[in-house]
Amino acid sequence: MKADWTATIERPTLVLDEAKARHNIERMAAKAQRHGVKFRPHFKTHQSATIGEWFREVGVHAITVSSVRMAVYFAAHGWTDITIAFPANVREIVTINQLAAQVRLHLLVDSVETVDFLDAHLSVPVGVWIEADTGYGRSGVRWDDGSTLYAVASAAQRSEKMALQGLLAHDGGTYALRSAADIRARYGLAMTRLERMRIG
Repeated sequence: MKADWTATIERPTLVLDEAKARHNIERMAAKAQRHGVKFRPHFKTHQSATIGEWFREVGVHAITVSSVRMAVYFAAHGWTDITIAFPANVREIVTINQLAAQVRLHLLVDSVETVDFLDAHLSVPVGVWIEADTGYGRSGVRWDDGSTLYAVASAAQRSEKMALQGLLAHDGGTYALRSAADIRARYGLAMTRLERMRIG
């Protein structure tokens, strides 16, 4: 009888099929290249420097993470272009400054208060994205709140410590959908709302 090697696992452990994972990474990188899209994968799922190398092997040089701590981890493993895809945590400003001195760092902002704090406390320039809420309701400036969008964008543009990159949205409303048609419809709605967001 074949031994059950999973019985030796004592704590949460990433287990995957390397061949399938590499195939999927290569497929996504190729698809992005065909369509002229910059492939900036989100590393929050694997959180592994080893798997990160598989992405590097197919030409990926910029990544996304979901926390400052995760950004520190991947910076220590040679990644130099990192977006933290979660609203900037101003209580971690010391670490944010340390990171920004090492890598090309991008932060998410969704309020004038956060932008003002960063402007006053950043010691190294960073890129910033305004997080847009296209209907998921988790965080970000609502797609129909033009006045807040204008205020946040204006505050960022006034700062010499921030380079405004644009809008960034995460619509997790697709997670519960099961058909390709429903997913495409949800994506279409999110894109329509992003396109309607205007500064001013």
